[in-house]
Amino acid sequence: MSTNVWLNSTLSTLASIERWESDINVLSDADSNWNGKIDAAKELLGDQLEFYLKRQRIEVDVEEGEILLDVIANPTTFSVSSDYLTLAIIYEDLSRGDYETLYGQKSKIYWGKYNLKFQQDLETINYDTNLDNTVDIYTPYVRPVHLIR
Repeated sequence: MSTNVWLNSTLSTLASIERWESDINVLSDADSNWNGKIDAAKELLGDQLEFYLKRQRIEVDVEEGEILLDVIANPTTFSVSSDYLTLAIIYEDLSRGDYETLYGQKSKIYWGKYNLKFQQDLETINYDTNLDNTVDIYTPYVRPVHLIR
């Protein structure tokens, strides 16, 4: 039975996105903050991961209430990806669709960083395929080797 591992995981916070952009929280209105964008990023990230897991032919018993994303035993592996995606969404919103502005340029930069980091993170997923809170498939992170000539 699913334990809502994905749902209960915290990927990004106001403090974590501030690591990348120290003045980001100053840009929000006094009555609001970026929590809505953080939630949107987690949802978009989850959608991409579900698509990836389905392409890997990983399945769960949805009729029994199991959640596909819960097969990811280490969801916080995607924390930095989530930060980048959150910042891309924030800056896209602030740019109002004008990618020639500073905010538009920052949005493009963070989308690029997100796409690269997300691809790297996919290689480090640990799987709990039977949802018993025990890793069934462990994927150790292997650092890429860069040859120097």
